[in-house]
Amino acid sequence: MLVPLNLPSERSDMKISLALLSVPLLVGIWACRDADGAQAPGQVPADPDSFVFADSVRILADLKTLSHDSLEGRRTGTRGGVLAQAFIKAGFEEAGLTAPPAGFLQPFEFSDRRDTTQVTQGANVVGFVEGAEPSLGAIVLTAHFDHLGVRPPRPGTPAEAAGDSIFNGADDNASGIVAVMSLARYFVQHPPRHTIVFAAVDAEEMGLRGAYAFVEGGWPELMAVNVNLDMVSRSDSLLFIAGTHHYPDLRPLMEGVTPRPPVVLRFGHDQRGIEGMQDWTGSSDHRAFHAQGIPFLYFGVEDHPDYHRASDEFEAVDPSFFLNAVRTILVAVKTLDERLDSPLSPIP
Repeated sequence: MLVPLNLPSERSDMKISLALLSVPLLVGIWACRDADGAQAPGQVPADPDSFVFADSVRILADLKTLSHDSLEGRRTGTRGGVLAQAFIKAGFEEAGLTAPPAGFLQPFEFSDRRDTTQVTQGANVVGFVEGAEPSLGAIVLTAHFDHLGVRPPRPGTPAEAAGDSIFNGADDNASGIVAVMSLARYFVQHPPRHTIVFAAVDAEEMGLRGAYAFVEGGWPELMAVNVNLDMVSRSDSLLFIAGTHHYPDLRPLMEGVTPRPPVVLRFGHDQRGIEGMQDWTGSSDHRAFHAQGIPFLYFGVEDHPDYHRASDEFEAVDPSFFLNAVRTILVAVKTLDERLDSPLSPIP
């Protein structure tokens, strides 16, 4: 049965069914599309601020869609997870990304760590833009689309005490996926030097399974850097960049990125022993890349009261912070593309 998704427009909510995911989604500012659904070259602003402003209605609509109750919390191996895959794949195709040799959908499976007879099916959604200088290697942009699914309500939090059992994961991590989808729309129209791979990975909440499956897949052969986005829509101001402790040559590049207020960029969360600051080196999908010596940058916010709660919903997202985080991340990826010329090695 197809479940209607509520999508915001500038004046009122629109309802579409998942059957429409195979055609361009009529959301946001799409006046510049050409006949095949792609936005016309030269009409997508090259300036990151202008681009995100023009894309902002679409960004927020996509966030509302992915965190809607219809997707049932996007748990890996469930109906909601498959619906999320379909939505992201349609978005990648509509943006004009190229499919990798293995295709846009890259299935994998894994056994439960406690019960090896229980096998879960997942799938990453992957597309790319070929760079003008592919010998530089690929910038791999990742975010996980899975979340915790449907769970019994717990009386310890207000939302769950009221009977909410759907863990929608608006910040964790529909926000990162939506940012990846927006950047895909940008770089298709403004081709980069590096090849840029856009990987929406599955099963992060089950042990980073999708990220490891992607890295072990061996494509692309040369990965210059991984940029991982996980929780980028909820903060008073701070957006952290982790990874430069391990790959210090990346720090001066990121120090040149001017954040868009109210976003304040802060380095950290990438080494042990810092009082009051957790080490996030192994906390999200970038860990699979770091384990292979592939440099990473991780953009994310600190935990908030709705982290891994049923109350992590679209209505709790701060649109101003989120849109300006997308602007800031776009500038950071452009900076990497323009200034990164050689492979990097971790500190000894």
